[in-house]
Amino acid sequence: MTELEFGKVFAILATQLRWTDADEMAVRSYYEALKGETLDTVKASAQKFAQEAGRRFFPTTAEWCEVARHTATETLRKALPAAREQPWRHDCGECEDTGFRPFKCVGTSICGRRFKHQPHDYVEICPCRQTNATWQRQQRFGARGAS
Repeated sequence: MTELEFGKVFAILATQLRWTDADEMAVRSYYEALKGETLDTVKASAQKFAQEAGRRFFPTTAEWCEVARHTATETLRKALPAAREQPWRHDCGECEDTGFRPFKCVGTSICGRRFKHQPHDYVEICPCRQTNATWQRQQRFGARGAS
């Protein structure tokens, strides 16, 4: 966004909000505060100020920057693909696609320990690993990241 492009947006908003004594210094100071935003974002945020019910004064730079950032965020959210239509489901309900099934040992030899011990949680490899597409995809992703 150039200063000239911003100046046009500023002038329209100043006219709409009846700020008749705005000068070149005001335009430049607002431009400096907003120059990191896109022209479309600045236009959209100016339009929000112009249409805001009860607004009688020109926005401060802080107000305009905040609305511009909010407008940019809204634009990005609209550009994202729609959320999944069906609820998430695990390929394996026992391990929830981690590849390990959780168990609780009450201190007996059920966990594989041969000596007396305290109750504890432990895991075993889930038999779903060979057919669980989610677990296999996670393993391929991890293997790529390690090299």
